[in-house]
Amino acid sequence: MLQYILKRLLAGVLTIVVLITVAFFMMHAMPGGPFSPDEQKNVPPEILERLAASYGLDKPVFQQYIEYWKGLFRGDLGISFKKTDTTVNSIIATHFPVSARVGAIAVVISLLIGIPLGLVSAIHRGKAADFATMAFATIGISVPVFVISVILLWLFAQKLQWLPSFGLTSWQHYILPVACLSFNPIAYIARQTRSSMLEALEQDYIRTARAKGVSELMVVAKHALKNALTPVITYLGPLVAGLLTGSFVVERFFSVPGIGRYFVQSVSDRDYTMIMGIVIFFGIFVVICNLISDILLALVDPRVKLSK
Repeated sequence: MLQYILKRLLAGVLTIVVLITVAFFMMHAMPGGPFSPDEQKNVPPEILERLAASYGLDKPVFQQYIEYWKGLFRGDLGISFKKTDTTVNSIIATHFPVSARVGAIAVVISLLIGIPLGLVSAIHRGKAADFATMAFATIGISVPVFVISVILLWLFAQKLQWLPSFGLTSWQHYILPVACLSFNPIAYIARQTRSSMLEALEQDYIRTARAKGVSELMVVAKHALKNALTPVITYLGPLVAGLLTGSFVVERFFSVPGIGRYFVQSVSDRDYTMIMGIVIFFGIFVVICNLISDILLALVDPRVKLSK
């Protein structure tokens, strides 16, 4: 197992290096910049040149790239170009817990609803429960999250006025953001669980268990469910990474003070250090979550060999 983990960590490090390199040069290849004349309309050119020089933006791009790596080795993600008194490290440390709290609730809700829905659909294959679940799953996978956000915001916050529309000052404020974040994962998990459960129920060992007189509940819970959860565990890594680091769209819609809002704002502001800091943080988080997911998958399914 140790050899497998080391291999995955090495692959993860190489992935992060490639991610940083591609993101850095693509970002600098975009027209304009944080202190370009179109962004600072009433500022004299001399001031803009001094601002660029103070942040090292007047240097060649490759030299900026080397300097950025030097800061990364010190654990310094730099200072925000737009919030000049705030470091990127402090912004991530302050606002990531907010995204993680909302995302963790969404992950739990997704698993608690998605897995039972898939099981019910598989057990009652061809019946009304199956058709209803698959209809929901198709809608949930097809409809983008921003459409779900608009519908729920209009219905429950504006039309019915049952729930607040922005902020996170009480437990009611979590309902709409969590519902929007978990809607698509619930549908995907339900569909994956149904497919894998139907496949597991057709295996020879399930027929053997039934022939021995094992109750249907035990057949499903003890024998079939373990293998049926394999694709869910595989999906769990990117799901956790995506939800815990914040949904950019949902946080923007509901004014959640998480890390996603800052990423969207940094892109529109061309805040290079903020963009790079969040991209790096997100990339590292995805690598770690995928590694944990692979290890869990190997523990659940003996057919997966960690030595490979």
